[in-house]
Amino acid sequence: MILDMSRIRLLGPRNQLQAVLARVQDLGLVHLVEPPETEALGRLGLTAEQERHVKSVRKIGADVDRAIELLGERPSSPKAVKDLSLPQAGLIAGRCRRQLEALTDRHQALEEEQALILKFRPFFSTFRRIAESGLDLDGIRVFYLVLREDGEQELRRMRVALREAIGDGFELLSQPSESGESAMLLAVPSANAKEAELLLSEAGVQALSLPEQFEEGSVGATVQRMQDRLLELPDELAAVEEERRRIAKERGRDLARIQAGVHDHLTKIGAMGQALVTPRAFVLEGWVPSTALPELESRLEKSFGNQVEIESVSSAEWAGETVPVVLHNPRLFRPFETITRMMPLPKYGTMDPTPFVAIFFPMFFGVVLGDIGYGAMLGIISLILRIRSPAGGKLRSVSEIGLACALFSIIFGFLYGELFGDLGHRIGLHPIIFNREEAFFPFLGLAVALGIVHIVVGLLLGAVKLFRGDKRRAAGKGIAALMVVLIALALMAAFEMLPRRFFTPLVISVLVAFPLLIIAEGVLAPVELISTLGNVLSYARIMAVGTASVMMAIVANRMTGAFGSVVVGVLFALLFHLINFVLGVFSPTIHMLRLHYVEFFGKFYSPGGSQYRPFRHWSARDSAFEERSS
Repeated sequence: MILDMSRIRLLGPRNQLQAVLARVQDLGLVHLVEPPETEALGRLGLTAEQERHVKSVRKIGADVDRAIELLGERPSSPKAVKDLSLPQAGLIAGRCRRQLEALTDRHQALEEEQALILKFRPFFSTFRRIAESGLDLDGIRVFYLVLREDGEQELRRMRVALREAIGDGFELLSQPSESGESAMLLAVPSANAKEAELLLSEAGVQALSLPEQFEEGSVGATVQRMQDRLLELPDELAAVEEERRRIAKERGRDLARIQAGVHDHLTKIGAMGQALVTPRAFVLEGWVPSTALPELESRLEKSFGNQVEIESVSSAEWAGETVPVVLHNPRLFRPFETITRMMPLPKYGTMDPTPFVAIFFPMFFGVVLGDIGYGAMLGIISLILRIRSPAGGKLRSVSEIGLACALFSIIFGFLYGELFGDLGHRIGLHPIIFNREEAFFPFLGLAVALGIVHIVVGLLLGAVKLFRGDKRRAAGKGIAALMVVLIALALMAAFEMLPRRFFTPLVISVLVAFPLLIIAEGVLAPVELISTLGNVLSYARIMAVGTASVMMAIVANRMTGAFGSVVVGVLFALLFHLINFVLGVFSPTIHMLRLHYVEFFGKFYSPGGSQYRPFRHWSARDSAFEERSS
């Protein structure tokens, strides 16, 4: 559900503004907004000295944010932030940032050096053998080349081309490497180096450039130095990482405290900019959940007595403004807010679809997967994720959604009599409703029936949403829902799923409702009705995806006897079941999200709500959440 919000106005003496803001920040209940200026009330601007102060605080904030980013791990957030000494905070943040940037640059340089040497590693032995050939390299240019596999013809063409370009004044030695490619050393006089470079470029031959620190010396000595360096690099990388961990251990908590304190300070300065003032008074405005308003009034009265007054702002004064939205659902439904939040928030005063998503999403998922074994696997994985995920995090919500989907999968697995496909039938499990392997039409009927229920609920929610404003359109939504049900019942009577005598009254009811629908919804109502019926048919994907899943499970079971070896057959069956399980989790998820976002939400959902962001103390988790939500 969407919580009711109250627009409030805080008034008090100007000399108490900072104290009031500090208390409001401690409570973390008020979503501040900028009140409209008047002749008597103006913005509280910053002096030149205050602007310099803000600039220096932002510099400290940038330093500490960068330092924590370079730590590679987030220090634990402090429970409370004491008053900061900004000069000391700036000194610590700046020093840590510079140290960590230097370590990062050093680590990157070492990794690049390691990667460059590793390019030569497959050819060390080859180049050593070439160097031991006795070739005198004094005063000539050496090219280190790599020739792809089966490049003998290219090698012959290169010899011919080199002979034509520079005569016999070159030496080209080749040796196959362990990778199957050929390592070559091309030695040419310095005077012919440019011609050789051009020839290699035209031939598309890959040339390796030695790192600068290895360019001098003989080939054999260079290779030996590179091998020695390759052995040294892991220790140097480990030393850099150890230094980073030392800084994290010694300064991590200080950096987290500074980060929280600096962001709190900047947030408070920003809040002061939202205040209107007279020479003696201030005015703040904001939104607070109506259920939290008594607490806010009580706490401020306890702190400031009658110096600070809270008054409610009438709806006429804020009509047309965007009201922040707070989703608040029972604990059982709360994880499904993750699915709702993947869409823009609903507008204030409209419907929160979360409770309906919490009912229909796991049920539809269970109808599709519908297997005791797969459901148990999903439940175990979800339970492990829940245990290992932090409370309140997105992963915790996803794991709890997974548990609900697993429960419905197991329930429908019993109804279908399925345990890893038809293995359940083999051990005595019998279908309670139908066997999905054979009952295509009953399964299709179940899928369409679920679609009718889902769509009708969506239309009724749309009618409820419109009832406050446009009652005629609300009636149109209700009539459309009724017509969907009547058409479905008429079709059931036509196919003798209901007594045949019901067919004529149902058709007459549809014909009577049709002009009423046009009166309520307008001339486009028939098009909308046809589109709605098409939405219902879209739920046939439940049957299609579910049937594909069970058939793949059956194929996996039959693999055990398709190979000469039982062990090989079992291994292939397990692998196939694993693949089918992965597909059976991801495919229903995608399709069920589509059915909710397109078919269901399209009947009533009104996106466009703004996120409720109360003025409170900064925390890294809240900051990350707000960045994802924006």
